[in-house]
Amino acid sequence: MNGSFSAKRRFADDKHFRRGFSRSGAFTIKEAELLERCGSAFKELDESSREPVDDIESLFVSVCRGDAEPETAEQKVWLKYKKLTGRRAFHGLVSNPPKSSANETAANSDDDDVDDVDSPELDDED
Repeated sequence: MNGSFSAKRRFADDKHFRRGFSRSGAFTIKEAELLERCGSAFKELDESSREPVDDIESLFVSVCRGDAEPETAEQKVWLKYKKLTGRRAFHGLVSNPPKSSANETAANSDDDDVDDVDSPELDDED
């Protein structure tokens, strides 16, 4: 790890892990130490606020994007952290069906059901 994942400050997430990573019970001691030491760099690389300085960091970014499978301890612990905190990247296109055709179809099917149910009851009363 020559220069890879160098961070100027220790990483902490007081919102999700108020007592620290090592006391949360979610991470092993080694994972907690790795997150505290390199978590700031992991976060910056994942959010694209920092450019990768070598191939190790480039591979880390591709794992964060879902282009490659996690292999190293750094990759695995960051994906585990993201899973536990709900920090998932969402990229998608949403398409809504036209409202007029959907409402007409629903209204027609409901009207047909009501008419069929009401007709036999009226015949029984006569």
